[in-house]
Amino acid sequence: SEDVIKAVHELVEKENIEALSICFLNSYANPENEQLAADMVQKEYPDLYISASNDVFPFMREYERWTTTSMNAYVQPAADRYLGKLEKSLEDQHFVGRFYVMTSSGGMVATQTARKYPIRLLESGPAAGAIMSAYHGRMTGADSVLSFDMGGTTAKGALIRGGQPLKTYETEVARVHEFKAGSGLPAKAPSIDMIEIGSGGGSIAEIDERGVIRVGPKSSGSVPGPACYSLGGKQPTLTDANLVLGYLDPNFFLGGRMKLDKGAAEAVIDANIGRPLSLDSVRGAWGIHEIVNEDIARAFRVHASERGFDYRHTSMVGFGGSGPMHAARVARKLKVPRIVFPMGAGVMLAFGLLISPISFELVASKRMSLCGLTERMINNIFLPMENKATAILQDSVIDGNSIVMNRKVDMRYEGQGYEIEIPANEGPDELSNSFEAEYKSIFTSITSAGALEVVNWKLEASTQQNGKIERFEFPPHSTTDPIKNWRSAFFAEPNDYIETPVYDRYALKVGDKFKGPAIIEENESTIVIGVKDEVEIDQARNIIVKISSY
Repeated sequence: SEDVIKAVHELVEKENIEALSICFLNSYANPENEQLAADMVQKEYPDLYISASNDVFPFMREYERWTTTSMNAYVQPAADRYLGKLEKSLEDQHFVGRFYVMTSSGGMVATQTARKYPIRLLESGPAAGAIMSAYHGRMTGADSVLSFDMGGTTAKGALIRGGQPLKTYETEVARVHEFKAGSGLPAKAPSIDMIEIGSGGGSIAEIDERGVIRVGPKSSGSVPGPACYSLGGKQPTLTDANLVLGYLDPNFFLGGRMKLDKGAAEAVIDANIGRPLSLDSVRGAWGIHEIVNEDIARAFRVHASERGFDYRHTSMVGFGGSGPMHAARVARKLKVPRIVFPMGAGVMLAFGLLISPISFELVASKRMSLCGLTERMINNIFLPMENKATAILQDSVIDGNSIVMNRKVDMRYEGQGYEIEIPANEGPDELSNSFEAEYKSIFTSITSAGALEVVNWKLEASTQQNGKIERFEFPPHSTTDPIKNWRSAFFAEPNDYIETPVYDRYALKVGDKFKGPAIIEENESTIVIGVKDEVEIDQARNIIVKISSY
């Protein structure tokens, strides 16, 4: 104990550290010594932020456990100060409601939990979009969904199966090579399984070393932004290309609150893309737009194939400020037959916060052979986890809402290096059958007759108190003519510009039907409908698009 305090004293006094991570080699199996060290240090230095690996994520593989714990400690001071400012601001405004924070796994937690485990907030924003995509899928009769979110800097994709987003327990941060797996640090925390594609409205287009167009991962940011913003941008971006192609109205950006300079967009595309490739600005703009579409489609193909997900009979939910301009073209490339464009697609992440449950997930690593495993042994592992989860959530639960526990395990054949997640709400006799069925669905056949073992024990505790919203109410549709004007827009099928009707999203009413080509404008985003694609407005005023097969 003296050695521990002495080592920490040197760090505090000489290095002026604010936060400390404590990681013992085998603390996932026996946390007593690590927790004792954490308690001693906290008593000696009560203002020091301390993260112990057995508490943050008690995973058996020490490298991932240590990187996760260290990153949690690294961001704790900043997260604490940030949340404190938010709480103070709400208090000054006499806020009397409850303040929750979104986690990467699609659930909400109280601020004290977010302060303790900030590593769980890494992908909290995009997670809300995936939750909302699952909601729209359920509301429109689609249990399997591709969630497609595209904003100013990146595009995010997620897979929805059985009405719920697929999850993972590892993300990667601080990548040396952007968007390339394996080049960063692993963070073991429950999160929605999302792909990140280096393309967004501000992504810069350039000619790479092969002499072809590349879009992203470099971004113009908001300042100077795309050239058409007239804020000093000198490089062509995806937004510039979409403006040249006629998809954006230079007088209706942000609902008319911002003017775009089409001439500036044409000039930078011509100078940086067109002339070097012997193309005019239109062909250069189409090349930028189409390369982004193909990059997104390719990323979805790989992500879905790795997870055994057949998207050809699913629906896509397209949202974000830029997503609706690209969704129809991406869906056509993937042979996805149907797209849902919700109202308020540009701010759908905010809506996702309204329907997310209060939840928290725990994982414990403990290898146990399935042979001889009893229900009592299973309960002895899960009950302490359930008690911890209840303690974490109890301050967040509104009276009258009970906490629901969902048990899962990671299983494998003994000797294998990778596991499969299996529901564990039934008794031990069901685990073997469930594992074999899931193993066969992934790998087609069962090739091993070896013994089975459980490696990780997982618990999700949640309450659906925030998830009871059956539908969102939007202002009644405008009584004006839904076709606000016509403009020339470029489409691939004739390989040329077409005089295209431009619809006012807010003037479309339930039951309206028409065919593309069409452009539908709302304040936060613009939807591009392909030639012969069929559009219908459903009862919730979602725009449902059936992709034509030609």
